[in-house]
Amino acid sequence: MPAPSSQNQWYLARDGQQYGPLSDPELAKFVELGHLQPTDLLWREGFPDWRPALVVFPQGGGAAARKEGPAPAMPNLNVRPAGAPGDAGARPSADRANAAAATLADGDDDREGRRRGFGTRVLKLLFIIALVLAGAWFAWTWRSELSKLIGAIGASSPTSVLAATDRSGIEVPPLRGFGPDTAQMDANLQATPLWRILKREFPDWYADRLKEVAAAIQQQKDDASIAQQMGRALVDLRRKQVENALSASLPSLKRIASTFYDNIAELRKQSTDACFAFISGGEANSMIVALLQGSPHTARLQSQLVSVFEAVADGRRLPRVYPKPRKTDYETLATALTGLGWSQADMQLFSDERELARAAPDKICQLVHDWFAAQLGLKDADVQLRLLVDSLRPVVAG
Repeated sequence: MPAPSSQNQWYLARDGQQYGPLSDPELAKFVELGHLQPTDLLWREGFPDWRPALVVFPQGGGAAARKEGPAPAMPNLNVRPAGAPGDAGARPSADRANAAAATLADGDDDREGRRRGFGTRVLKLLFIIALVLAGAWFAWTWRSELSKLIGAIGASSPTSVLAATDRSGIEVPPLRGFGPDTAQMDANLQATPLWRILKREFPDWYADRLKEVAAAIQQQKDDASIAQQMGRALVDLRRKQVENALSASLPSLKRIASTFYDNIAELRKQSTDACFAFISGGEANSMIVALLQGSPHTARLQSQLVSVFEAVADGRRLPRVYPKPRKTDYETLATALTGLGWSQADMQLFSDERELARAAPDKICQLVHDWFAAQLGLKDADVQLRLLVDSLRPVVAG
């Protein structure tokens, strides 16, 4: 790969915490001083996701900052060997980097004096032997952690942990199965992937919902009212988790966009009202609640909700910081939308919230459908990432 630009801003993730930005020289000194840990993750603009430190910098020392090997993105491993050094130096400042550079320069002067004569060759030989022995000790001591790291690098997706979420029961209606027996109701809900991930990620919230349903049943509310109440609770939860969802990896974000797009496309076939209800109200809308209680759309609608909360879990585990869209990104998107038949009037309508709110429901469905179709079809992953993060905010927060 070409050498990183001097304008690169690096971010480092360790034990679920994020540090940065760091300039190229600061990161180079950070590596040379031996502060980089095998379990650290690194990200800069141009990377579709976080990358393992050992892959970005396979060889330690000053040359590492100028070498990058191709690396698949990966999730936060949260692996830290016992006795590993702490986080000292995780936020290197310019002063620290300069001090480190001065220290290294002094060391270079000392080494220059020792290069004369036969003794220097002996020292070099001993140094190489020491490195080999140290490498062998390192590999043996951290063999289990390295095995996990290699396994993670070989994963096909940077969100392989989340991609492996059990989605069995995706066609089981998630807004049905409520009853007075809490244990039986829990069993009914856990037959769906939506409630499984919610119980896992938000156990207290989940327990409160069971209590609310039990209280509603005592008040003799019908199933439709209870389902509507649970739909509103789901909307409220995802709205509170917007920042976590939008901090997820690119594959997680693409799953939200893809499932959202799929639902719009299929609901448009059923009726404009169903499509518009999905866009404007989500699972709080009575029409969508009814579809989630059992219909040909149940699996797709539940998939979209599962994708949102998988992204929330991903973002909570390891928050990412993404750059804002650029003017050229929107120009690229405009070209793609023109290819889908958008006129200049369509562009202006979609960019004006007030006018868009007054547009006919079928026009809104068509524009939102095309907006996500164009973004999902972009070939440049960096452009796609910047645009999706921006476009998915109203989807998750709406």
